[in-house]
Amino acid sequence: MLCLTCHRVRPALNRKDYTAERAWLIVRRGLCACRATHRPVDAGGDAGRQVRSPK
Repeated sequence: MLCLTCHRVRPALNRKDYTAERAWLIVRRGLCACRATHRPVDAGGDAGRQVRSPK
């Protein structure tokens, strides 16, 4: 639950992650701002698809 870089609470990945313990840790330690290292992987969407630029 804690970021290994800044030692703050990482962003939640789903609704089940929102608990009283998580809220308490966010108040005590803060929320992680290391976005580049903890982005969730896209489970579908545009992964592997070429995107055309508008003409």
